[in-house]
Amino acid sequence: MVVIKSYPGGLSLRLNNDEDYETILDEVSNKFEESRKFFKNASVAISVEGRVLDAEEEKRLICAIEEHSDLSVICLVGKNEETNRKFVKALKKIDEMKDEYNNRVFRGNVLASQCVDSEGVLVIIGNVCRGGKVVAGKDIIVMGELEGEALCGQKCENSVAIALKMNPSRLIIGSKTYKPSKSGLFDKRKSEPCVIYDRSGSLVCEVVTPEIIADVTSI
Repeated sequence: MVVIKSYPGGLSLRLNNDEDYETILDEVSNKFEESRKFFKNASVAISVEGRVLDAEEEKRLICAIEEHSDLSVICLVGKNEETNRKFVKALKKIDEMKDEYNNRVFRGNVLASQCVDSEGVLVIIGNVCRGGKVVAGKDIIVMGELEGEALCGQKCENSVAIALKMNPSRLIIGSKTYKPSKSGLFDKRKSEPCVIYDRSGSLVCEVVTPEIIADVTSI
């Protein structure tokens, strides 16, 4: 029902699509409990194959893995292993950022009532949970889900906020507060990597593409 395969910096889980999800979750818990000594204490990216999970199922899967192992799951990534390796490599580069320009890398989840800040760029390798808060003088990059509050751009008017899952309770860049469109952008795209930035005097939210990143970096 569950097959676990490792690659540098990550794990791939193949889940049987025909089994009941509760049964799958129990087997995941058992496999990781049995392999607790093998995996040890590490931060990993997880990819899921063979079964499409909704947001709640993803959260329960991550909780089961972290509860029955000493692993810290930093994110869920795509199915392609080569893409996964490149993504994990990028995470490691981010994690190795120096403190020049007062940038900061925070590894872990920002929990409710917790605030993480940076005078420069702030990178969160984890989730910003509802009730949590992140503050940066420049850009905010969340390598996970942004559900809490984000304030950035106090020192740079061209700052951006990027998250793998964009669903903030409040987001401010500089003096501007982002307001979702009436079409319910967050509901439709909250599972896609998004960037919020100032375009022609208004904050807009776009799904991350090479073209959008080129547009943002040219501002």
